[in-house]
This record gives sequence, C-alpha cells and structure tokens, in this order.
Amino acid sequence: MISKILVAIDGSESALNAANCALKLAKQINASIEIVYVVRYSIGNIAAGIMPFEIEENEKEKAIKLINKIKSNNPEIKITDFETIGLPILKIIKMTEDWDAELLIIGHHTHNFIEKLFLSSVENSLLNNLKIPMMIIPKRYNCN
Repeated sequence: MISKILVAIDGSESALNAANCALKLAKQINASIEIVYVVRYSIGNIAAGIMPFEIEENEKEKAIKLINKIKSNNPEIKITDFETIGLPILKIIKMTEDWDAELLIIGHHTHNFIEKLFLSSVENSLLNNLKIPMMIIPKRYNCN
C-alpha cells in the first residue's frame, strides 16, 4: 500500500492539475503528501541588470504562494512541502530518496518539435533514474 506520495510541481497548469489528482488519491488511500518545487539555477542577465539571485528569489516566492494555495484548498490533508534550488531532475530524485516516497506524481508537459530535439525531457530522465513508480498526469486529464 502506498503511504507516501511526492508531487513535483513547477507552477504550470499541468503541475497544478497533477497536484490536485495526487491530493484526491491521497484522500482515497489515506497517504501523506509532500510537494516539492525546484527553483532552477539562473544565470540571469547581468548586462540588463537582472541578477541570478533575483530570478531565483522570484521563483521561490511563486513556489511558496502556490504551495500555500494548495494547502489552504486542502486543509484536511497533511501536506508537507520543500522548496529547493538546483537541477530539477537531480533534486526530485534526491527528494524521493530522502523522504522515502513510494510514488512520484508529476504533470505532463507538451513540447513542440524543436524542444523535443534539443532539450532532454524531465519525464524521460526521471523514468530512467527513479527507483519508485511515477505517475504522469496528462495536462487535460480531469481527476474530479
């Protein structure tokens, strides 16, 4: 029986949908949930006066607001959260291990053809490196 679900979110509509589905599942199986939001390292744009720490701080503020919104909409569920800065794939894998998660839930992101050619897929990297099951929630899936 799954008792610990880790939900990785990034502020997108797809991630929020995945969080809602994870919360519904947690209620059904009486599991605890941890939400992780990884703030990516930023190089900023120093020439334009945008410092990396400013971008990271802005992302962290968005993460905190989103997690607090999820918590306030679901007061009956015990939700712990963790914000971290780094490479999303590595941090998510580390969180599954540190928290002893038994299931990872993420939202699916669609990418255009050019992105698929040049960018590594977070989903594929997680699938190849995780030691626990992962559930990918399609963007348009309605779990209500």
